[in-house]
Amino acid sequence: MSTYSQLQQIIPPDQALACKGIQASLEQVKSVFNTTLPLLANATLTLESNVGLDSINALTGPLPANVVSFYQTTLATGSGARGLLLLTDLIGTIAGNNVTEPLNNTTVILNSMTSAGDFTALTNSVNGVYTVMENCIAGDYTHESSYGNTTVYTVIIPSGLPGAGSYSGGSPGAAANRAFADGLNPAMISVVGTIAAAYPAPVAATTAYFDVISQKLVNQNANIAAAGIVYANLVAGQQPWGLVSGLSTNGLNIVEGGPAYVLQSVAVTSTQGGQAILSTMRQARNQTRLSTAGIQTDITISDQYPQPVANLGNVQYTVAEASEQKVIG
Repeated sequence: MSTYSQLQQIIPPDQALACKGIQASLEQVKSVFNTTLPLLANATLTLESNVGLDSINALTGPLPANVVSFYQTTLATGSGARGLLLLTDLIGTIAGNNVTEPLNNTTVILNSMTSAGDFTALTNSVNGVYTVMENCIAGDYTHESSYGNTTVYTVIIPSGLPGAGSYSGGSPGAAANRAFADGLNPAMISVVGTIAAAYPAPVAATTAYFDVISQKLVNQNANIAAAGIVYANLVAGQQPWGLVSGLSTNGLNIVEGGPAYVLQSVAVTSTQGGQAILSTMRQARNQTRLSTAGIQTDITISDQYPQPVANLGNVQYTVAEASEQKVIG
């Protein structure tokens, strides 16, 4: 039988229903059972309202869109649900977040195109653009000429090769720079343009992958700056004892892109230390699950080890010595 059914047998039904309504309302107040009705009444009388705060009273949600936009654009750019800032938005690249997969996918595409011979114009061992560039850097095309007291260096790329022509300078480096600027770079751009036009789908895919990586790096740099982190101010040689002692707590934060994800991503699991990181975090999660089930999980082992007591010499009288100290009046 409900309290309402019991109460309406004592007082009029309408009053019983009103009392039940008040009870149901009060039960919505957090920790209401820790107070008394007089105390609650007195506290309610002193509560303040948003009177005169028309903009606040007009809100239809807990956080206006313009406030969300301000924090997202001014303070940080989060990649989590509803723009939530994740740990990987600050140090995601060390864990490979949004970087590893695009790089691996790009590598697969480029390897496939290489095997199919799509890059021959770039990599051919005789007349590929990259091959000619390497030869130019190695000085294979550089010639030295003297005119009185003046020495002139000329890069002569043979006819039939990309960037073919003669390029002079006052030093080997200057001549090579001319060859790259006026001949080899334009030739490379032309060849790459031809390949891009011939294979639009792979080009679009690899471009999209690099856009993801680039945006990740841009956001990360912006977030680091917004957080006021200056790497130049970091003290070198600091030991990460705080990180070690906080492994259990970090292990409980299993949100995507959070501490547990980052630590597990960077842990070198081929070593005992790396495996210990994962094991410690797993233990913390297991203890929480057991505790939730009502199982005692207090298995803390004391790290206090009994130390040997120093010998400070004889500090007590023997019985005979004590007897000799008696003073008889």
